[in-house]
Amino acid sequence: MTEEPNSNLTLAEQQLAQPVRTLKALLRHYAEGYRNFSGSDLRGVTMNIIDKEIKYLDLSEIILKESNLEAINCSRTQLQVNLTGVDFGNCNLKGANLSGCTLDQCNFSNSDLRRANFSQSSCRGSDFIQAMLQGIGAEYADFTASNFTGSNLRSLSLAGRFPHANFRGCNFQKATLHHFNSEGADFSDADLRGLQLGTSATIRYSYYNHKTKFSENFDPIANGMELLKDESDSED
Repeated sequence: MTEEPNSNLTLAEQQLAQPVRTLKALLRHYAEGYRNFSGSDLRGVTMNIIDKEIKYLDLSEIILKESNLEAINCSRTQLQVNLTGVDFGNCNLKGANLSGCTLDQCNFSNSDLRRANFSQSSCRGSDFIQAMLQGIGAEYADFTASNFTGSNLRSLSLAGRFPHANFRGCNFQKATLHHFNSEGADFSDADLRGLQLGTSATIRYSYYNHKTKFSENFDPIANGMELLKDESDSED
């Protein structure tokens, strides 16, 4: 039996019967009021088809869960792309170019972001829970208050602004931080063994707990970190 569309869903909530395969199709359906593009295949799509006179593209709040967006290129000179609130959960974004985009309050949880470029993007308040982040570019990107819980950052060379980020349970083994700021970030339960602080990197005023792992020669207090006390510590 053919499944009937759910009449209780709004047009924005309804998923298209066929996956979107071109940016032109996505833009057409977006203009019609659709927002749920889950399962789309937009590998290698670029912004080049958009009229050069257009300076601003608003694709906020769309749903792209479980889509293949490998090598998608959302960066173009003199084009501002607004992807605020987009659901990229469980997506393949390997090699994607998202530089210069507005990506605030997005969901990248469980997505493959290896070699993705976030340089000069705003990713404030976004979720990267258990995402694959090896090789990402984040120079001059803003990840304020973003959530990286459980993500693997092992051996990563990382730059960017991360104030008040959640790094609970993250693996930072042998990672190198460059031009990195994490004031107010939470490194509880994280593994920081072998962490290297490179050029202009600071973890001053960030937090750790008794389960945070450090190299023997790394002094969190000397580096300006603050210990979060367990609830049991305050008990009489």
